[in-house]
Amino acid sequence: MLALAGAVAPRVTTFVLARGEVAHTPSDLPRLSGSERRAAIVLGAGVIGEQPTKLLRERIDGAVQLLEAGRVDMLVMSGDNTTEYHDEPTVMRSYAIEQANVSPELVAVDYAGRRTWDSCVRAKEVFGITDAVVVTNAFHVDRALVTCRAAGIDATGYSIPDADHEVGNRAKWRVRELAASGRALVDAYWLQPEPAVDDGDRIDPWQPCEIYDSLAPSVRDEATEDFRRFGC
Repeated sequence: MLALAGAVAPRVTTFVLARGEVAHTPSDLPRLSGSERRAAIVLGAGVIGEQPTKLLRERIDGAVQLLEAGRVDMLVMSGDNTTEYHDEPTVMRSYAIEQANVSPELVAVDYAGRRTWDSCVRAKEVFGITDAVVVTNAFHVDRALVTCRAAGIDATGYSIPDADHEVGNRAKWRVRELAASGRALVDAYWLQPEPAVDDGDRIDPWQPCEIYDSLAPSVRDEATEDFRRFGC
């Protein structure tokens, strides 16, 4: 019983810390007004070849809904890009632009979001984001929200339902969260480690030419026409 309580305690802690700060529909969030800026940080969830997994599609679609509803004005796609065969940010960007018809200058990419802590720290330190909606699935949203707040971002969670996924997968994800929540709390409130990749220039995601310059060379070549009107 003690072992079970120890395993469950971190997950309960993240739930309590995130309570009341997780949105489920765009209308749960305030509309941007005036000069307000708020980014949606979309966390990676795997790719299959050059296509996002179903989980990842759901996250991107949710972020696009927030953009269209005027709750955010920028999408930051943060994921793992450790090999040429696993490039989450590029796939996420392509899906948002080509499938969801988002304007290219509204999609920034963080190629070094290898885990949630890295994504949140880099959103603050590299992209200068201080106000954000963290977009992820229901099983992950509490941990992601707590992590981004510990990284110094005034964050709200945006929960994507996962009820239409297989029961076995949902159970696996929730079991994984037991251990992941413990590590997240240690990182957030004790170790606060440097991200795996912490070098690179600052990128202002609200400046189109800085987005353009931050793209991988092959992606930048393809995006030249999209950004030419900004003088990039």
